[in-house]
Amino acid sequence: MRTWTVVMAVAALVAPALAAQKDPKIPTRPRLDPGADTNDARSYYQYGVRQISSKPEESARAFYWASRIDPSSGEALYAMRAAGLMAMSTDALVDYLDYSAKKRKPEYLALDSLLYRAYTINPFLYRSLDQQLTRRILEAEIRNENPSIDGAELNLFILRVLQDARQTAWQSYALARFPEALDDYARQLKALDKTKNKRNTREHEDDASEIHAERSRIFYLIGNMDSALTEMTAAMRGLSERDAKESVILYESKAMYDESLGMIHERAKHPDLAREAYAHALEEDLAYYAAHAKMASLQLEQGDTASAITEMELAVQLQPNDPVLLYDYAMTLVRARRDGEAATQLGKSAAADPYYAPPHMLLARMADVEQYTDDAVKEYQIFLSLAARSDPQVELAKTRLAALSTASTGAKP
Repeated sequence: MRTWTVVMAVAALVAPALAAQKDPKIPTRPRLDPGADTNDARSYYQYGVRQISSKPEESARAFYWASRIDPSSGEALYAMRAAGLMAMSTDALVDYLDYSAKKRKPEYLALDSLLYRAYTINPFLYRSLDQQLTRRILEAEIRNENPSIDGAELNLFILRVLQDARQTAWQSYALARFPEALDDYARQLKALDKTKNKRNTREHEDDASEIHAERSRIFYLIGNMDSALTEMTAAMRGLSERDAKESVILYESKAMYDESLGMIHERAKHPDLAREAYAHALEEDLAYYAAHAKMASLQLEQGDTASAITEMELAVQLQPNDPVLLYDYAMTLVRARRDGEAATQLGKSAAADPYYAPPHMLLARMADVEQYTDDAVKEYQIFLSLAARSDPQVELAKTRLAALSTASTGAKP
């Protein structure tokens, strides 16, 4: 299946050990509309969104390139997984959704890792493709139960399922009708409380925890930090214990919830509480590199560059091939006036993702300041060949490149 070639290629970005089992080929870039900026991740992302229902494999390639150009985008990885699922046959999709198997196939693990990595980058990402994906999942499950069902009957069955009261919240969310989604989820919580005594307590708490987490994410998206904090705290209280394997498949892990709390506190200007939340995340999972990186950012803001460097070192040790993490580490080293070490990390960042523009701009600026003209010219040229037209640093790079080129030829400006 060609889709798995794309999926495994993306898996190389997020799960090197898995990717090493196969040699993924880089998918070709989709042909964008005339005039589109092929250095802009948003161009590929928007193209992928337009194609996902009719041409999911084409969509998957577009999301792949969005993730290569902007590896800081959790949305691109989430979308890549969605496109991979959309492209599956009915049998494969039903098989993928069966988590009861003791050992999952490598391609399924690749898709699992995409979602987990997407939420590690941004626990509050907006899942804009949930509506299309859920409809495809319903279609697969119904056809699996009734292979002979015709198209009209299938659509009617799906419509009836979607009209169920339990489906309204995610539909409102998928359509960005956030106030409606919040009300729908609140009604679900009330319904759960009414049936609590009739259901298994753990099952009830699992459901309630997930609903509280969804409400927290919505409140965060609309900027209501007090309510986001209340809901995420409630989600954590009800979060059941999960083993390590399941926490990779499902993004609701205690460490990730703690990271979410920290981000809420940061946005609410509560740095001490944010630091405490990130510390709790690391108590839950010492290998959770995102919490180290978030902790480093906080320490850097408060002027503690030594502690920030220590945290970034730990994060990079845990995720050594992440171009964004390596770039952030370099930025931290620059703040500490350790430019030589920063240049080394920038080189690693550029090697990890040769389509990622920011490391080249920073290398150019460093070489420019040190008057290493040839190196500066080279890095400015690479940056301009990779940067989106809308990148705010493009004009500076052009100006400095022109000045250095003029100076090197001895021409008068």
